[in-house]
This record gives sequence, structure tokens and C-alpha cells, in this order.
Amino acid sequence: MAITLSRMGVKYTQPSSAVRDKLRPVYGENADSLIASSQVIALNFQTVAAANNYWRH
Repeated sequence: MAITLSRMGVKYTQPSSAVRDKLRPVYGENADSLIASSQVIALNFQTVAAANNYWRH
């Protein structure tokens, strides 16, 4: 779910699939961009975990 949320964020930020496809090689080879992507996914995992914990109480 966290990865889906992250991907949806990118899709909403840049709705053009042609532009996303064009930019993918640029950030796909950049370590800083990949680390930033991992950080976004980790944040979304935290959000999902917090929401799950909220509903358990």
C-alpha cells in the first residue's frame, strides 16, 4: 500500500505518462533520487502503520 501511495503521488504530481517515461532514465540512474524515493516510501509505510494502529484502539 505504501508503494502504491508513493506511485499515486508521482502520478498526481506529473499526470503525463509521456513526461514520466522521459524522466525515468534521469532519476533511475541517480543515487540521490533513488534514496529520496525510498524515503517517500518509508514515510508512507509509517503513515499506513500509524493508521492501522489508530484503528486498533
